[in-house]
Amino acid sequence: LKLMSSTSPEGKALYQQWIIQDNRTIVHVLEDLSSCKASLDHLCELLPRLQPRYYSISSSPKLYPNTVHITAVVVEYDTPTGRLNKGVATTWLARKQPADGEVHTVPIFIRKSQFRLPTKAQTPIIMVGPGTGVAPFRGFIQERQFLKDDDKQVGETILYFGCRKKAA
Repeated sequence: LKLMSSTSPEGKALYQQWIIQDNRTIVHVLEDLSSCKASLDHLCELLPRLQPRYYSISSSPKLYPNTVHITAVVVEYDTPTGRLNKGVATTWLARKQPADGEVHTVPIFIRKSQFRLPTKAQTPIIMVGPGTGVAPFRGFIQERQFLKDDDKQVGETILYFGCRKKAA
């Protein structure tokens, strides 16, 4: 640890390999170096605050006026050390799946967006959504369908969807 925390070229290289490339968190360091003992209050000082997660709303307020839907990928990956790392927010959200009609409430903060449908519903739109980038377009399609069901004229609505990998 002492060498890794030094500013020497060897220390920087060791830190780069052992922490950055191997994706080690503070918890992993403590697991791997059992002789390293840290008090709880010291750990709390070291741990960074969780940063807010931003997700695009993927539902139309016309169709769902009292709820919001999000589209997200559950983050899960193997580290070079063989550990399974999971995303904090997406793993927590995935565990909130409704069972037997149970509805889960999730604390959210909604930021006003400038990304919206054209004012005139008759305006044709072409949307390109890769992966979870399709989220706002799902809401746009719902909104256009809502208007169409209400006998409003709606312009042509085309969505091109793609993923980074074929398997997705």
